[in-house]
Amino acid sequence: MANWLEEIGGQLWQMVDVVGKEVRGEGMLALLRPVAPFNRPQFLAPAITIGALLSFLLLSGIAVASLGALLTALLALYLMLVQVFGVSVELRPIGGS
Repeated sequence: MANWLEEIGGQLWQMVDVVGKEVRGEGMLALLRPVAPFNRPQFLAPAITIGALLSFLLLSGIAVASLGALLTALLALYLMLVQVFGVSVELRPIGGS
């Protein structure tokens, strides 16, 4: 039993080592650098990167909030159709009788 646990532990440590080498070798960090023409002047590159990440988070939050509003409106519409107008919504499998 200890043999396969040691094997899994060894594979996990190898994966951590590979990810560490990739980060140290500028492999993944290069994705966070701005591209031309936004990389000039060089001393503003960190500020541009932080601004871009914050705007990405803000826009993602707006998208999630919009999705929540859409789902709430659809739920209200469904409840109104079922409770007020008495429309029943049934889903049947394709090819079923």
